[in-house]
Amino acid sequence: MAILLIGLGVILSSLNGVGREPRSTKIALLSSIPLQWGEGDLKSVVEGDGKPDPLFERLSEMRDVVAVDNFEQVQASGTKVALLIQPKAFSPEELVRLDSWVRAGGRLVFFADPALDWPTSLPLGDAQRPLFTSLHSPLFAHWGLELVLPVDADHAQSLIEAKLGKFELSLKSPGTWMPTEAGNAGSQPCRIERSALIAECRLGKGQALLVADVDMLNSVFWESAVPGVTKSSNVELAEYLIAAAEDGLRVVGSAGDFLGK
Repeated sequence: MAILLIGLGVILSSLNGVGREPRSTKIALLSSIPLQWGEGDLKSVVEGDGKPDPLFERLSEMRDVVAVDNFEQVQASGTKVALLIQPKAFSPEELVRLDSWVRAGGRLVFFADPALDWPTSLPLGDAQRPLFTSLHSPLFAHWGLELVLPVDADHAQSLIEAKLGKFELSLKSPGTWMPTEAGNAGSQPCRIERSALIAECRLGKGQALLVADVDMLNSVFWESAVPGVTKSSNVELAEYLIAAAEDGLRVVGSAGDFLGK
């Protein structure tokens, strides 16, 4: 039985690994979720008790992932691609810094959630607790977008199975991207994919890929009991978007079609 499971794991792993090629690129990770060392205090980290989140381990298999605390450190890291996963609120100066960085040629992959349900043992009010809702509306509005949580009790409580191109996704209370009035007027830098889960903005020389769900990155929605095998395409979508940003590839077509076939 064990041999059968191992054999099955090898086969499925090879299928899941299609398109996963190690890259020498470095990406900067900024998140309010303690992905690198978990929720342990500094003492536990120093003593080696801190454990990386499965998402951090998975992304680190293919790339050099550098966790940073603010966007100034993103710039200082010299990376071409920044991965933001429900980061803490930015000051007006940091928002200007981020926008300028993208327009100068930076590549941004931004997972933002209007109603995050990430598991945590930290009490309400703790500054280290993952941010419940994205607080980056000023940035999105500047780009002609609004992150909206559908007003639907069933939507908020249930898992949603969705298909996006070749990706089979499991989502939890995802938001949607909508154009602002300014975003509807004339030629705008952002395109919204038909399901409104993803938006792509071409800003100056740079690119921003925005995803309206963060819970999908929680390993409970993609990690299986068989090593190397995923039970949904959630993490593969994240890897695809990072690779698309690295290569400057279009992700959303002019008619809202998803190009990640």
